[in-house]
Amino acid sequence: MNEPWRDSAFPFTAPVPCRVRTGPAPDAPLVVLCHGMGEDPGRCLADWPALAVLPVHMIVPGGPLPHEIRSGGEIRIGRAWYLYDGGQDLFRTTLTRSAAWLHGLIQRVEATQGWEPRDRALVGFSQGAYFGGVVALEHQDLFGRLVSVSGRIKLEFAEVPAAGRLRTLVAHGIDDRAVPLDAARSSVEGLRALGYEAELLLFPGGHRMTPDRDLRISEWLSGEWNLDDRPFGFR
Repeated sequence: MNEPWRDSAFPFTAPVPCRVRTGPAPDAPLVVLCHGMGEDPGRCLADWPALAVLPVHMIVPGGPLPHEIRSGGEIRIGRAWYLYDGGQDLFRTTLTRSAAWLHGLIQRVEATQGWEPRDRALVGFSQGAYFGGVVALEHQDLFGRLVSVSGRIKLEFAEVPAAGRLRTLVAHGIDDRAVPLDAARSSVEGLRALGYEAELLLFPGGHRMTPDRDLRISEWLSGEWNLDDRPFGFR
């Protein structure tokens, strides 16, 4: 499906790709999976085969902002969750607008599909992790779980209530050169200082998704929700 993006701050209307999968029951948990910068839902799902077969509802949206990628003499349009120019104003404005768009998308999909999730998790990789951390912390009425992979949770940016209900898993490569390991550690320490339950899971390697990360994260969510271990599949 394509979810339209319209916003008065941006002079364009563009279709945004989105993959949706209905779980085994209306009250199954929901996973919202947010990709890295320049990726799209199809590429994102290919990196998460274990997550994709959990018995849950899934929404895998593209970021609402187009992102031009040049490679091998070709140009393609990927997706992004926010714009960043080194400062905070553009980052904050575009992330806030993307968050409002995602909130509306979740509400529309749940109403259309007849879902009544007993809980929701926001899972993000890289730029999707930066974005997801802010969204999940500020919308704990919606999300009870957050998985941040190869990113940083910007506690200084989000409006974070003390001792909220959100339970967080931070997964990070020990050789990540794009986002230093100290950023992952400080994310977990900052959440714990506020009274949140947060866990740090370290992996060999750098800034990328790997099968072992996908598997361990999927096992964590399955344990959090006591899921049936039979594969459900993404159709």
